[in-house]
Amino acid sequence: MVRTSILLVLLASASPAAAAAQRPAARRAPRPRQASSGCTEASPARWAAIRDSAWPQLVHRDRDSAWAHLEPDNLPPGSAAWCNSLDVRKSALAAGRTIYLQHCAMCHGAAGKGDGPGAGASEPPPFDFTAPPFAGMRVPPGPAALYAIVTRGIAGTSMRAFGELGPWERLAVLAFVTRLPGDSAIAAQKAWADTLKVRREPQR
Repeated sequence: MVRTSILLVLLASASPAAAAAQRPAARRAPRPRQASSGCTEASPARWAAIRDSAWPQLVHRDRDSAWAHLEPDNLPPGSAAWCNSLDVRKSALAAGRTIYLQHCAMCHGAAGKGDGPGAGASEPPPFDFTAPPFAGMRVPPGPAALYAIVTRGIAGTSMRAFGELGPWERLAVLAFVTRLPGDSAIAAQKAWADTLKVRREPQR
């Protein structure tokens, strides 16, 4: 009886199904994480995979309240649907604030209102990151357009390229500045994004 039981166990363990169960599970390539807004939360490595020269040089246009840089023409394929994966990470926001104070506050001001010590020498003036509509830039294609700005600058303004910052640092500072409009604006960020979309559409 004991021998029969042992034989049955051995036969069961030799079956293809049992052998498959004992093999280590094959690793699957991680799928891009989908954010609550339906966009892809692209990791810093995905942003880094795009050469800086592939990002478009955005242009400020004739006193348009600085919204011309929201025209995301020629963004690298796929990036127009990406979210900033660092948007809600506290460590990234803290690092982004430090980077902002080191590289951006001279013109944009410590609080992001566009009133830094160097603002008077800028024409057009530095952008006010606390404006409620700016929260709409957290919604695609906003993150990619902002990434292009930090990477290449804005032609026709004093906003220069910050190629010395790595992709993670660029995303961290963007995570920080897009929180400056405040919680209520961020709660309505999709509505603001729709407003900005209308402003991007050609006027007939």
